[in-house]
Amino acid sequence: MGAALICVGELVWACCLPLPAALEQPLDGTLNLQDFHGRTIAQLPSADARVQIPVPLAKMGEYLPRVTIALEDKRFASHHGIDLRAVCSAVWRDLRSGRIVSGGSTITEQLIKLATGRQGHSWTGKLREAVAAWKLEHRWDKSQILAAYLNRASYGNRRLGPEAAAQAYFGKSAAHLTLAEAIYLAGLPQAPSRFNPWLHPAAAAARYKFSLDRLAAAGVITQAQRDLLAAPPTVLHCEPPHLAPNFVDAMLRANPGLRGTVRTTLDLDLQRTAEWAVRTHLASLNRADITQAALVIIENSTGAVRALVGSSDFAQAQTNGALQSRSCGSTLKPFIYLAAIDRRLITAATLLPDTPDAIRDAYTDYDPQDFNHRYLGPVRVREALACSLNVPAVVTVSRLGARGAFYSLRQWGFQFDGSFDDYGAGFILGNAGIRLVDLAAAYSGLARGGLAMRARFIEDRQAPLTRMASPEAAAIITDILCDNDARRRTFGPDSPLALKDADHKPLRVAAKTGTSSGFRDTWTAGFDREHTVAVWAGNFDGHPLGGTLAIRAASPLWAAVMNLLLRTDHPLLPAPATLVHRDVCALTGLLPCPHSPAVIPELFLPGTEPHESASTFFSADGALLLPPEYAAWCASPGNTLGAQVRPTARILNPPAGAHYIIDPILAPAQQMLELTTTLPGAVHWYVNNQPIPPQHDGRTFWQLTPGAWQIRATTPAAALSAPITVE
Repeated sequence: MGAALICVGELVWACCLPLPAALEQPLDGTLNLQDFHGRTIAQLPSADARVQIPVPLAKMGEYLPRVTIALEDKRFASHHGIDLRAVCSAVWRDLRSGRIVSGGSTITEQLIKLATGRQGHSWTGKLREAVAAWKLEHRWDKSQILAAYLNRASYGNRRLGPEAAAQAYFGKSAAHLTLAEAIYLAGLPQAPSRFNPWLHPAAAAARYKFSLDRLAAAGVITQAQRDLLAAPPTVLHCEPPHLAPNFVDAMLRANPGLRGTVRTTLDLDLQRTAEWAVRTHLASLNRADITQAALVIIENSTGAVRALVGSSDFAQAQTNGALQSRSCGSTLKPFIYLAAIDRRLITAATLLPDTPDAIRDAYTDYDPQDFNHRYLGPVRVREALACSLNVPAVVTVSRLGARGAFYSLRQWGFQFDGSFDDYGAGFILGNAGIRLVDLAAAYSGLARGGLAMRARFIEDRQAPLTRMASPEAAAIITDILCDNDARRRTFGPDSPLALKDADHKPLRVAAKTGTSSGFRDTWTAGFDREHTVAVWAGNFDGHPLGGTLAIRAASPLWAAVMNLLLRTDHPLLPAPATLVHRDVCALTGLLPCPHSPAVIPELFLPGTEPHESASTFFSADGALLLPPEYAAWCASPGNTLGAQVRPTARILNPPAGAHYIIDPILAPAQQMLELTTTLPGAVHWYVNNQPIPPQHDGRTFWQLTPGAWQIRATTPAAALSAPITVE
C-alpha cells in the first residue's frame, strides 16, 4: 500500500512539473565560426561538448533519422511519448535480472533525459521522464522531437549531434552521409564511450554489424543491402579546424558570449594571403632584431575586418600583435591636422614653423625633434604632414588644444593604454599606446570621408557610424597622404609608399608611416578605394629595431599587400569638386608673386583660400623674409633657404622719399608701381587718400602720375606711409 501511495505521489508531482528549461530555449550548440562566404574557420568547445552544431532534420541526410528510429524507437510515429509494450518488456527484463537496466525509453523520453541531464537509472526518474514526454508530445510534432533528440545525442569524443559526428568521423556534413555511414553513427549513442570510433574501433565495428542485423531483421534494409554493407565504412579522425587564430581571438574579445553558428567578416582567402605576406616579409628582412609583424585589412564600405594576422606563427607566439597596445609613432598626425583644417584653424597651405624654439612658449618642458635632428624652418602643412615633421604637429596640437584633441581621438575608436595626463601633448608624437586594429579602423574612417566606425567582426552586426569630420576636410588630408611629391624630402621619390601601376604611373593610394622613439615600433597605414591596410613590425618584448625606420621595417609589407589588393581594387578617386583649387607659392603657401621659386596646386575648404600675395615674404632682391620668431633658425646652419628676419613693418615699394621720372616714350601701362609692404594680412592701399583696388591676383599697382604723393598701407592693426614725387 505504501509503495502504491509513493508511486501515485510521484505521478502527481511529475504532472505538475514544467518541461525542462533547456527545451524552452533554442539549442545554440558550441560556437561554430564561419568566414563571410560560409566556410568554417573554427569550432570552439563548451563545457558540454567539444563540438555541437544543431541542424534541422532536413539537413541530417536521407538515412540517419530513419535508421535511428528503427534502432531506438520503432513505434515512434504511433505512440504519445510512452511505448507501453517497450516498458513492459523492460520491466520483465529488470525483474529477471534483479536490477534496473536501461531500455524501454522512447526517443521522446530520451530527449527529456538529455534535456534534464539526469544520470543513472531509477524508476522515479523514468516516471518523471515519461510524464514529461507525454506532455511534450502534445506540444511538439514528431519532427521537432526527433530533431531535438538527434542534435543532443552523444556520438562519442564529446561530439553532440549528427553534424558534429559526421564531420569528425567522415569529414563531411550530415546531409551527405551514405547509408552505411548513417547506420554506423546511429549505433553510437547507445554507449558513446564504449563504442568510441577512435579509441575502440573494434567495438564500434561490432556495433555496426549488430545494427545491420537488426535493420535487416526489421525489414528496414534488404538482405542484399545487408550483404553489400557488411564492411563498416572507413572512419577518419577529423579535428575541428582552427584557422585564423588571431582573428578568432580578436573577434571573441570584441564579442564575448557568442554561441551557435556565427558568420564572421573574415575572408579566408584574403586571410591566407595576409598570413603568407607576413611570413614572406619577415623572411625577406632576415633580421634577428625584427622578429614579428602584424597586419589588419578592413573593407572601407562596411568596416568589416577581412583579414587579421597577429604574429608570424601562432603556434610559436600566441601574442596577438593586432591587439597589443604599442607606441603609436606618428600615425595619429593625420587626425590632428584633419581637425585643425575642419575647424578652419589652418589650411593645407598654412605656413608652420619647424624650428627648435617654435613651441617653447606653449610647452616649456617639451622639446620634440625630428628623426634626422634637422629643422626645416617654414613648412606648409601639406609638407609637414607628408614628411611627418614633429614640431609642426605639436604646433597644430597647441592651436587645437591638446586635451580636446586627445579626447577626439578616442571618438575615432582609439583605445589608449593611459589617460591624457599620462602623455601630455607628446601623445601626437607616439608616447601613447594604441592597437593596430583600432588604427586600421580609424584610417578606414578617413577613407569613408570622416565617418568613424569601430572594427566589425560579425557579418550581420552593424556598427554605429560617427561623423568626425567633413568629407571635404577628409578629402584634403587624403590628398596629402597620396602626395608622393610632398613627402619626397623625407622618403625620397621611390619609397614603398609610392605605388605605381603596370605602366609605372603613380597611383592615388593614401599612406602614412610611424616610428616610435627608441625604434621599438614601426607602423604603416593607408587605403585605396576599397580597403584599408595597417601594418606593425617590431618585437613583442619591445626590443629596439637597430635604428630601423617604418619605411624599411613595416612599409614594404604594407606595399606588398596593397599591391595584391590593387589587382581587384581601385585607386582613390580625385578630390571632390566642392573644394577650392588654387595655385600657391611653394615656399609661403600664399598667392604666387614674381619671387616665388615654384607654384603648386592646393586644395582649400571654401572660404579658406589665400587672398594675400607672397610678395610680403620677399625683399626687393628676392630674399625670403621671415617673422622675428624665426630669428634663431635664420641664424643657424639649418637655414638652407637664405632666409632673413623680416625688418620692422615698412612699405617696401615705393621706398619713402623716392623720386620717379615718367618716360615719354614708354606706354603708360609699362610705367606702373607695384605697391608692397611687410605688413601681414590683407592690406588696403591709398594714394593721397584715394583707395587703390587690388588686381584679380591680389597684387596692387598704381599708374605713375606727375605730382607729390603720399602712399599709405593700412591693416586693422597698423598703418604705414611713404611720400614720393613723380615728374
